[in-house]
Amino acid sequence: MNTDELPDARPLIPSKIILPHVDSTTMNRPRLDALLNEATNKPLCIIRAPAGFGKTTLVAHWSSHQPGRTAWFQIDDLDNDAACFGRYLLVSLQQQLPELEQALERMHEVFHLYDLIWLVGKLCNELSTLDQRIILVLDDYHNIRNERIHEALRFFIQHQPTQLHLYILTRGEPPLGLANWRVRGVLQEIGADDLGFTLEEAQQFLQESSARPVSEGTPIKPLNPSQAQIIDRQSLEQVLERLNGWAAGLQIIALSAPTQDSINHFLRHFNGTHAHVLDFLAEEILFKQPKLQQEFLLKTGILDKFNPELATAVTGVTDSFYQIQELEKRGLFLVPLDEYRRWYRYHPFFAEFLRHQLELSYPADQIMALHQKAHDWWRDQHQVAEALGHALAIANTELIRETLTQQGWSLFEQGHITLIERCLQALPPMDISHNHQLTLLRAWVCLTQADAKSLQNVLSQAEQQLPEQVENLHWRKVSAEIHALKAQLCAIVEDTASAECHARQALKTAPESAHNVQAAALAVMGEVNVCNGNLDLALAHFSRAESEAREVQSIQSLLWTLGQQADILFHQGALPDAYQKQAETFQVARSHHLAQIPVMEFVHRRRAELLLEWLQFHEAKQHCDTGLRIIEHLDDHCQVPINALQAQIALHQEDLETAASLVARNSDLMSQHPCHSDWKALATSTQIRFWTMTGNHHAVRNWLSQQSPVTEAPNHFRQAQVRNSANAMLACSYFEAAINLLVPLIKQSQDHGLKLSEMRNQLLLAWGYEAIGQNQNASMAVLRALELAEPMRAIAGFLQMPDLVIDLYHQVQGQLNAQQNRHLQRILELSRRRQRPLHKLDKIPEQAKALALTPKEWEVLRLIGEGRSNENIAENMFVAPSTVRSHIKHIYQKLGIANRQEARRVSRDLSRGKLPGLLP
Repeated sequence: MNTDELPDARPLIPSKIILPHVDSTTMNRPRLDALLNEATNKPLCIIRAPAGFGKTTLVAHWSSHQPGRTAWFQIDDLDNDAACFGRYLLVSLQQQLPELEQALERMHEVFHLYDLIWLVGKLCNELSTLDQRIILVLDDYHNIRNERIHEALRFFIQHQPTQLHLYILTRGEPPLGLANWRVRGVLQEIGADDLGFTLEEAQQFLQESSARPVSEGTPIKPLNPSQAQIIDRQSLEQVLERLNGWAAGLQIIALSAPTQDSINHFLRHFNGTHAHVLDFLAEEILFKQPKLQQEFLLKTGILDKFNPELATAVTGVTDSFYQIQELEKRGLFLVPLDEYRRWYRYHPFFAEFLRHQLELSYPADQIMALHQKAHDWWRDQHQVAEALGHALAIANTELIRETLTQQGWSLFEQGHITLIERCLQALPPMDISHNHQLTLLRAWVCLTQADAKSLQNVLSQAEQQLPEQVENLHWRKVSAEIHALKAQLCAIVEDTASAECHARQALKTAPESAHNVQAAALAVMGEVNVCNGNLDLALAHFSRAESEAREVQSIQSLLWTLGQQADILFHQGALPDAYQKQAETFQVARSHHLAQIPVMEFVHRRRAELLLEWLQFHEAKQHCDTGLRIIEHLDDHCQVPINALQAQIALHQEDLETAASLVARNSDLMSQHPCHSDWKALATSTQIRFWTMTGNHHAVRNWLSQQSPVTEAPNHFRQAQVRNSANAMLACSYFEAAINLLVPLIKQSQDHGLKLSEMRNQLLLAWGYEAIGQNQNASMAVLRALELAEPMRAIAGFLQMPDLVIDLYHQVQGQLNAQQNRHLQRILELSRRRQRPLHKLDKIPEQAKALALTPKEWEVLRLIGEGRSNENIAENMFVAPSTVRSHIKHIYQKLGIANRQEARRVSRDLSRGKLPGLLP
């Protein structure tokens, strides 16, 4: 008798035991397919993530492309009955295993006489007779709360046959005794971090969903220009970071954005209070929880992070530890912050949603009371920054003023610049102007943001108002602090004479106990000596500033002095030492949790410049990206030096489109804002190189005609400024004029110990001499450049030279020592690798030429035929991965192919002299 005929049996719903429908346009995600494929070598795979991370869609899409058979069981709340669960399990397998139909039918008929453990035991026996694998997917297993079912599934997993591969999709940790499986290495786990969309996947998803191109600074021409809008890469990256890769959020964007006037405006304002987000999270998460847990979620939603004690203090719930455990088990967007699972936070979008729902559900006075409880708890734990955050939330200006007056400098040194700025903005202007601690604190904040105009205004007010507020006993320290700040201001605007005067006055006035003031003044003295070309003296000043900063744990000052010492070492040609000093700076920042303060942008930028000289483009790009994130809240013109470095990376990788965008961006920024000479020299150097590579000699000559002569170049940025003029002259074939500029420039670089500048100058001099036929002088310049380069491990500058200079490298090999020659061989090998694709036109198969493939396109296709990845091809061809992707796109269009497999076949055909698809 079939159990479907029993009067108490619930009818089976067919849609629960068939593979979910997957739209034909569902995006392929190869990296996740690889994880799922890897799981077929293991008996059990757990895919665990909160709602909306695409678990079902991913596995269904992957399963639909598998050669074997997949049984699917979509679990809901009603399946907590063991008999119901067993019936669905049997039927889902029965549909896929016709060879076991009779055996499974007999189990079905007598199952009501036994229990679920009997059933899974019988299933193990029958499944072991299969001659091919079967995949069983248990979807939404988090709905199971019946311990009898858990027990049966544990038994099933323990004894499952090798032919069965079990995939469990769940929001939380299933109570199946997985620890033993983890230890044995037979469990594959895929979590929210894996399922989250990467930037590249998000780009592809939105392109395929809404047919919009995604730009990296300049628009990519869309297929339908009249309808498409440009999606800004940076806006998408920021949203993706807040989404934590959440698939549902991207889907909501794809569905909602077409109704917006501007997709970029939509991305910038998309958050957890968007209507579709609210509907999804409310229906799928919040309203499905018990009333007590709903209240717990809403009240703890005001907390950026929490542990059971803080949760209890805010909510009044005494069993907060249990409540948190339950939230984590259910996969409710809860993120543990430490390995001991003591501290947690909510997914950013979920937190925004909870706060919005709290405002709808509770009156304002109750919400303020929650923040007050949180403030008091953090204050009692001596965590001032966290306490201030809640004081801001309830706009308690008295509490903010009192805390900032007492703890402001400590917060500043801990790197809470944004928090301090928010607090100062929340206070009435009179509260700040009548409080010398707050006035000076505001000045220090302006300094960290390179806001010279605001700093000048604050200091002017301070000098007028503070003498009346401060007792004579304290005025000496306050006056010294003002002089230190004015010294920093003068350094920003490159008034070195005034900067030195104020720094000396600060050092003269400051009490011995004012270590922070002395550190700041000594750092300015270091900067002054850098500008004057006295690098050894500058190092001594920065070393003293470092000692003063360590004395009072003034970490911001310490990071600045360490970064400046690394910069001096860099320009002195001690690149390995500079690298180590930068590493020390990063370590100090990490250990004090100050990796995101503005001063670290300088360190990341200089590390990127150093790595660029060593041709470590990927790492250099990472440091540039980190630097940009650090200063994203500052004025846009602060991006100029990093934009220049990113453009240089793009030029090295022959990504002219990206370089063009960055160069144009910098040109606009520098036309609108005053920039430091160092920034302008770096940006101009990049601009000239871009013009040269693109053959825009008119632009080079036009720039050159507007330059005023510079005779003194005692520092690295003045050296760069003059070198830019020499480079432009060489590009325009004004060789003798360039030589006349470079000879005294080299002498000054030698006098001031600027070895990196001298190396770069010598290479340009070799270019000029070789161009006018003075081969011996050119060879001597190359020899000197190589002598300087070897201990630096410098390479990039040598590869930027024209062929006539590169040919000189071969001529001087016999005049170098063993170490120098080894370094030269590396330069020559990299030069060959870089030039090889450009010189293979004659070696392109005739059939490839007939298909209109360019030399680089053929090289890409040939390497695809060898099974190389895009990253490997980019490294081999000395270009960016984005350039490789562009070549592949053009290859596919020219050859009429659609995927890599076809490309490999065509590559092999062409390599053997065959036209694709034709017999020899």
